[in-house]
Amino acid sequence: MTVHHYIGSPYELPTGSFGIREKLVTLSEVSSFNRNPKKEKLITIYEKEEDAYGISINYLTDGYSDIKHVFTLSYIYELSCDVHPKSMRELFTYIEEHLIEGCHIELYSCLDGDEAEEKDSSLDTSINLKTLYFGKHYKLDKKKYINELGEVFTFEDKQFVVVVK
Repeated sequence: MTVHHYIGSPYELPTGSFGIREKLVTLSEVSSFNRNPKKEKLITIYEKEEDAYGISINYLTDGYSDIKHVFTLSYIYELSCDVHPKSMRELFTYIEEHLIEGCHIELYSCLDGDEAEEKDSSLDTSINLKTLYFGKHYKLDKKKYINELGEVFTFEDKQFVVVVK
């Protein structure tokens, strides 16, 4: 089944793709099998595998508006984020860059079709970017907390996460 991720904010967030390093090239640049050079096709390539990983923040589409009941904040977005350390690093880099001190952002994941269901409160957790605590007991390193979160954070089905700064 498809897992959907969401991000909630007290204010508008920038939308788009973040951290993905793609390059558009013509097909003839990478393949000799281009049969019609006059109708040159553009394709996306990545220098390294990690370049393909990042996040995408998009406005909430109508079919997923049932998710709003989970959030306490006004602005809810769809979050595309692979389960890969680079994607997680990009997510927390994005949050670090866009979260205003004294505010918080909310994250939530659920299976497709479960948007109207209640969250699993036993999975609720927090990440404090000021005190550098993930949950109540895991202290993050001041110099490499983004990398640490990229390695240890993972989305759980029906988990609600509050990120504070």
